[in-house]
Amino acid sequence: MAEENLNDDLEVDTNANSTVVEEEDLQKTASFLKLNELKLRCRARNLRLKEDDVIAAVDGEPFHGSILELTNILSEEDKKTLLTIRRNGIFFEVIAFGSLGSTFKFTSPEETIEIENALKTHTFHPIEDYKIYEILRNLRRKVDIIDTSTSPMSWILPPFWLIQNKLWEVLLVTISVYLITFSVAWWMFVITWILLAIYFNKGQTTILRSFSIYRDKHFWLILAGINEEEIQKVCIKLDEKCSFDYPLIPTVENNTSSKKNKAFA
Repeated sequence: MAEENLNDDLEVDTNANSTVVEEEDLQKTASFLKLNELKLRCRARNLRLKEDDVIAAVDGEPFHGSILELTNILSEEDKKTLLTIRRNGIFFEVIAFGSLGSTFKFTSPEETIEIENALKTHTFHPIEDYKIYEILRNLRRKVDIIDTSTSPMSWILPPFWLIQNKLWEVLLVTISVYLITFSVAWWMFVITWILLAIYFNKGQTTILRSFSIYRDKHFWLILAGINEEEIQKVCIKLDEKCSFDYPLIPTVENNTSSKKNKAFA
């Protein structure tokens, strides 16, 4: 009898432990992954991700997979993977090429439910439509948005590309070089045009980034989006006091200015 009771107790304990493990596994399966600790040098830091950022979706689909599954998805260095991040109640996208280089933890049941409900209203676009944008800002929260995709204007008509990106110093030097070479010989002007066109085409992102840093701006975000208007919307959500040289959406600064103008009127 004693042996039977002992066996029954062991069986109950085993079943109880098994139930707890199953419940934990079920919770982890239904949860989202959250960045826990970031290595000193890792891709997550390069993408300006932070601890407690939640990976809500992968390639436009809600992601409830395990850490191993995410690692396998990101294992290919040359593969473009779209990650939807949840930070402080706000969604934004980044494009990753390879492992993030961080540890992960799981979201709580409350966080999971909140994110799942929010995802229902989040808009996903075809992955091929997303472009990478570098966002820099200064201490006054003035923001530069750099489209890292190649612009054909940079090699077809370099001066117009410089005007489009407000690189006035470079434009002045470029026109001066054109005038000098043209005054010497027409063929020298043609060669100069071709060489500068190649230079601007190959190094356009580096040029734009360098001049933004020269103007006392520093890296803030690296986002993925379909156009600059969408990127501005994300920036405003993450920091409502940021502003742009050419805003495509209403900002706090613009609203304040309009109110002042109405008051004076």
